[in-house]
Amino acid sequence: MCNVRTENVSEHSLQVAIVAHVLAVIKNKKFNSNLNAECIAMMAMYHDASEVLTGDLPTPVKYYNAQIAHEYKKIEKIAQRKLIEMLPEV
Repeated sequence: MCNVRTENVSEHSLQVAIVAHVLAVIKNKKFNSNLNAECIAMMAMYHDASEVLTGDLPTPVKYYNAQIAHEYKKIEKIAQRKLIEMLPEV
């Protein structure tokens, strides 16, 4: 996330998706790989979706020590399940 100005999860996720897509395309073209760049971009867009419920915690805090990282991962999993539960029945 940007540290010099306020940035929301949507902005951050789009920027990550663009970078991830470009890196996949470069790997495919320059290194003769066969990555699905569109799928990678889509995964990048959703990588922090749980933060709409939890808010963002700065990376240095999240990973300050193993115990904090472990507990934060549990919080993220709870938020991810809650988001999935909010989806309408298909």
